[in-house]
Amino acid sequence: MLKAWRISERRIASLVGISRSGQRYVVRPKPQDHLTERVKALSLEHPRYGQPRIWALLRRSGIVVNHKALARLWQKLGLQLNRRPRRKRSVRGTACPQKAERPNHVWTYDFVFAWTIGGMSLKFLTLEDEYTRESLAIEVGRSFKALHVKEVLTRVIAERGAPEFIRSDNGPEFIAHEVTLWLESQRIGVRHIAPGKPWQNGFAESFNARFRDECLEMELP
Repeated sequence: MLKAWRISERRIASLVGISRSGQRYVVRPKPQDHLTERVKALSLEHPRYGQPRIWALLRRSGIVVNHKALARLWQKLGLQLNRRPRRKRSVRGTACPQKAERPNHVWTYDFVFAWTIGGMSLKFLTLEDEYTRESLAIEVGRSFKALHVKEVLTRVIAERGAPEFIRSDNGPEFIAHEVTLWLESQRIGVRHIAPGKPWQNGFAESFNARFRDECLEMELP
């Protein structure tokens, strides 16, 4: 209003009792405001991702933020996950045989089961590289036979090369004579875990738990 009367800025600041820099101040959005919106968008896109995985997504997109600062923002926004209760298991016996030491050293595969709304069962074959923790294949079907398992392995090996060893439980599809002979012909060593000791195949168990939590239980098949 004083400016409308063509009074100088210096005189206005003196009369009102403010600094000239304060009078010129323009509110600008803080960098954290953009970060907050980005974090909210990622949490909606990936509702079962925790703070460490959101931090990794931010870094991949070129947003550099300290993980401690993100943890404080995560808590302020109330985005902590409600962890689903897990069944406690008694861990006894030997550890995982043939630990992976390099890419394509040890692969692991296992099955995950799900059911549609109509009550029909689905069976997912998951295949991972234990060293890189990379998912190599996820195949779904109403049922799987040894031939189907061999076909999946053949396709992935043609793309990535063969592993030195492959780990699995003692399911009938994995110990079938046809699969065993084929693995021997490919010079791939077999490492079956001991019966009743799923922790010896911990990488597959961990991947399958996340696959179920972040994908299968978030959809209505």
